[in-house]
Amino acid sequence: MISSMTGFGRAEKTENDIKLTVEVSSVNNRFLEFQIRLPKNLAELEPRIKRLLSARLNRGKIYLNLTYDNDNSGDGPLRLDMKKADFYYSFLKDLKTRYNLGGEITLDQFVNLPDLITVQTNQPDLDKTWEIIEPVCQQAIDNLCKMRQEEGDSLRVDFENRLNLIEKLLERIEERFTANYISYHEKFKKRIQELLAETPLDEQRLATEIALLADKLDITEETIRLKSHIQGFRQALDLEEAIGKKLTFILQEMHRETNTIGSKSADYDISALVINIKEELEKLREQSQNIE
Repeated sequence: MISSMTGFGRAEKTENDIKLTVEVSSVNNRFLEFQIRLPKNLAELEPRIKRLLSARLNRGKIYLNLTYDNDNSGDGPLRLDMKKADFYYSFLKDLKTRYNLGGEITLDQFVNLPDLITVQTNQPDLDKTWEIIEPVCQQAIDNLCKMRQEEGDSLRVDFENRLNLIEKLLERIEERFTANYISYHEKFKKRIQELLAETPLDEQRLATEIALLADKLDITEETIRLKSHIQGFRQALDLEEAIGKKLTFILQEMHRETNTIGSKSADYDISALVINIKEELEKLREQSQNIE
């Protein structure tokens, strides 16, 4: 089952005095990267959360936001940072002196200064807290993976439709080439005879040279390889693993064979069909960028 790299999952738990919410989303990325937001007192849980994500996801940029309120944790006493208080007081005195400001430095001017007065919170037991957080994280990841797989299913339908269309275009190219192949021999022979009208011709040598020239325009090998790559693309869609990079490689090979077919052909209709195949390959490439 193929999986997209974009999706969103959410889970929450509200029980007694605990309110926990986990939201996780993902977008396209060549590698697996994380951006995790946790409450400060739970920052040490980040490696555990990364292990959960890594076990389920292979590619994409993953955003996880966790909020955790526990009324039982309790707040500790207020704490005054005396070093910052001394710094602020000295700073205000310097301002008064430098700019000849009147008035006294009062308590009101201190209480709203940043990080001067803080509330000490009790550090939670991380192991016990993790027992609460882990299943909620797993549920959010489950929901994310479900959305990614649903989008992957939609992409698979689009892939199949485009591969079918490429096969039909390739059939038309083969039919056109087969119809033209015999005429190539006749045109080459006639042209050579016109150029060498006064010179005796070795019919066997002429036939050999014409065959060699026609073989240079033969696209049979390229069409066979292109069909093989189409089959390989379909087989990759059934793999139970991350296939995004594999699809990208297969598409590069498909594009290479298509270019060769176009460069070998002097027929306008075949060239037009090659352009149509390239258009479908480009759409496949764009879509494959979203596959894990």
